[in-house]
This record gives sequence, C-alpha cells and structure tokens, in this order.
Amino acid sequence: MLLNDVTSALAVFAHPDDAEWMFGGTVARLTANGAEVNYVVCTDGSNGTVDTSLKPADVAATRAAELRAAADVLGVKEIAFLGYRNDELEVTRDLRRDIVRQIRRFRPDVILTMAPQRLPDAPVDILHADHMAASEAALVAAYPESYMPLIYPDLLEEGLDPYRVTEVWTSAFRDADLYVDVTDQVDTKMAAVMCHVSQNGSARNDADWMLEHKVGPAMVEAGKRIGCRYAERYLRVPIKY
Repeated sequence: MLLNDVTSALAVFAHPDDAEWMFGGTVARLTANGAEVNYVVCTDGSNGTVDTSLKPADVAATRAAELRAAADVLGVKEIAFLGYRNDELEVTRDLRRDIVRQIRRFRPDVILTMAPQRLPDAPVDILHADHMAASEAALVAAYPESYMPLIYPDLLEEGLDPYRVTEVWTSAFRDADLYVDVTDQVDTKMAAVMCHVSQNGSARNDADWMLEHKVGPAMVEAGKRIGCRYAERYLRVPIKY
C-alpha cells in the first residue's frame, strides 16, 4: 500500500511526543490528502522530566495538553490515551487488548509505529524500552488479535467487531522499503514538535536549531536515498491471513 492509497491511519506509540518526531511529516501528508489519522499513546509521560519539584500527575497533564496541541497542528482527529506509566511499559495482555480495542474502533488501513526491536544503527534514545514495547504490542494487536473474535470476547460485548489491518509501517533507519518525501511538510512537522515545550528544553524554543541538530539529520539522510531534502522511512509489514 502506498501513502496516497491510505484513507485511514492509526499511529500507536509510547510517549506523548513520539509521533511528531517519528511520523510527523507522514501524518501531515496523510491528513493533507484527506486521510483520517488518529493516535493511540500508551503511556502518560508522567516520568518525562528531570525536575524533581514537579508532581507526576502535573507532568502527565502538561504532556497530554502538548500532544493535543501538536495533533491539532497535524490534523489528527482523535487521541486515545491508554494511561500506562512511562518507563514501565511491557507487552502484556492488557496492553495488547487496549490497542486491539482502538484498532477495532478506528478501523485503519495502516498502523504507524516505531521499531519493535533493538537496531544496531539506531540512536540509543530511539531504542527506549517503552518504544519497543508499544511497537511489539501494536504488531501483535494488528496480527492476529484484532481479527480473531475469540481472543478478547469482552470486546465483542462492547460492540467492537473483528477488523483486519492491511499493513503496519514501523520506523526504519539504514534499511527501509518505504520512503515518504516530507520536504513540503517539514515546517508543519516542526511546528508540531515544538508544541512539546516540556520536552524541548535544549532547543530553547528555537525550531531551526531543533531541526538542524535533533529532528532533521535522520530525515536528511533518508532524503538522500530518494533524492529529496527530507524524508521519513519505514519497513512495511503486510498483514496476510
């Protein structure tokens, strides 16, 4: 499935700022094309600070508001907050069921998520254990669980019928089989990234600095592969039954 064929996408990720960093340009392209995009954020982000004077509940509330602002910039329709504590995420049955619930609610063609395993060529901050847990849970939820009616019978009682996802796109680094040119969307992506004020301290509210030093290098390297300035890249996982 190519990007222009997507009518509905669901991004499943660990922390409130993950989607904008990893998929922001792709999401902006999808919504500009008229596709519906929704978010599932697995953790509350409550541990996402080095300021010990802050209460976890306040951090979570701040990060939820930042995510809503960023999603509005990108044209995302709805956000499902699963509410797990960050730095504690595991691929449990409860997490998988919660993601299946959202897949059956939103019924996307494609799921966007991060890499579910450690990649030797990926930056260490991308290899956060929560990222991998959210992504692995999303893959299991997409296949086979969202399509198998007897795995979570309680979801049938909620009126959520089985649903077959077409593909999962996982974030890639050196090796990829899908590249998305996001050159025209980079300003929109950065506007969304900069909504996460609590997480962007080193940028000091300077989007140009953030693009050059933090967000941009991976996109520039990917763009060179397809002859454009900025790109996001994925490994496609077709779902076959």
